Amino acid sequence: MGNGLKMDDLSSIRKAVDTLINDLLALGCEVVAVGRGYCITAPEGREATVKVLLAGFGPRDHLLDMFNEALRCRGLVIEI
Repeated sequence: MGNGLKMDDLSSIRKAVDTLINDLLALGCEVVAVGRGYCITAPEGREATVKVLLAGFGPRDHLLDMFNEALRCRGLVIEI
C-alpha cells in the first residue's frame, strides 16, 4: 500500500481494501471473489486508469484473504 500503512494496523488495512474496492467499482470494474481469491475486470478503455489505481495501492498478494472476505461480505461472489 503506497500510503505507508503497516501490516499490524488491521483496521487501516481493511479500510484501505474497502476504499480500493469502492474506487474500482466506481470506475465500472467488475470486482468479485472467486474461490479463495478475487478477480478484477476493467471496463474497456479504463485499463490504464485501473492499472494506475492498483499500482498506487501497492502489493496485494499478502491481502488475498482480506479482499476475498470484503467482496463476499458485499455479495460480490462467483461460486466455482
